[in-house]
Amino acid sequence: MLIESAGTSFVIGKLRGGSFSNIKDANLEKWYFFVLGFLVEFVAVYMSSRGIGFFIENILYIHCLSYLLLFIGIYFNRSIPAFRIIFIGVFLNFLVIMANGGHMPVSGEAMVSIGLIENMANIREGKIVTHALMDSHTAFKYLGDIFVLPKPYPRPKIFSIGDVFMALGIFIYIQGIMKKKS
Repeated sequence: MLIESAGTSFVIGKLRGGSFSNIKDANLEKWYFFVLGFLVEFVAVYMSSRGIGFFIENILYIHCLSYLLLFIGIYFNRSIPAFRIIFIGVFLNFLVIMANGGHMPVSGEAMVSIGLIENMANIREGKIVTHALMDSHTAFKYLGDIFVLPKPYPRPKIFSIGDVFMALGIFIYIQGIMKKKS
């Protein structure tokens, strides 16, 4: 969803008379904290999908590290209004993941509705360690992955309210950069 938000923002920014060349002048403080946060998450997902026990057993702590890096990056960019919106989204996702033992809860009904039956089976079997199917013990269900982007969207997906805030913040940030006067 974040990639779609960025892509849509670039297109709309251009249609509004914005400039791609402004992106090189974006002043994102301590940007490497964002890169490290996403890298930690990517490595954890990849290694756990390969069955490496350390990553499977420590997903809660790995999520904590990943989110800590994101929070640090957001802190250094807190003067940018869009990052306040991004913070809300990151915090909501962090909250629901931590409340559910390091797993983002996902609606099985939503998965079935868009045909993600294989993904649902992989979550149930522990092959996707970042998510857990919602059940009666799920905390903060309303913050989990419950919203659906169905077909005709090319890659139907499920997302959370936190994802919406992050996508909105990224969209606004890119719009602000592209429309900035050089």
